[in-house]
Amino acid sequence: MKLELDTYVPGLLLWLSNKLSASASQVYRERFGITVADWRLLAFFRVYPWSTAAQACELMGMDKGAASRAISFLLREGWVDSRPRGVRQIEYHVTARGTRLHDKVYELAMARQEALLGGFSAAEVRQLVDMLKRMLDNLEAVRDRGRARVPRA
Repeated sequence: MKLELDTYVPGLLLWLSNKLSASASQVYRERFGITVADWRLLAFFRVYPWSTAAQACELMGMDKGAASRAISFLLREGWVDSRPRGVRQIEYHVTARGTRLHDKVYELAMARQEALLGGFSAAEVRQLVDMLKRMLDNLEAVRDRGRARVPRA
């Protein structure tokens, strides 16, 4: 048995994600002075104002350390603001200055998405999005499968 890399879906998704992230990282750094992590959190807090870092990490599967560094940077630059929520939580939202940055990056992100989906029909894009959402829904079963005992060779 050997892994067929050209049909192994987790590998294909990882390669796509890594390559997209690497090129976005370079472009976002050069044009806007931000990282992909900064952009992801800026976009998250724009969609979900007054959310916590934990909520962002949970939804996006983001590393808490990377999120903490990005949030510190976004706060320092005045792109997000914070307020305490209870004893040990902080909520964040995008400031007017952050919204202006968000809107510029958003335009580029949508142009990159359009290029990525070049040659796909609108129906194929809807089908792809549906399939990706179904895969996200299957992640718990994937985790459970990883916990099951696998016979050793």
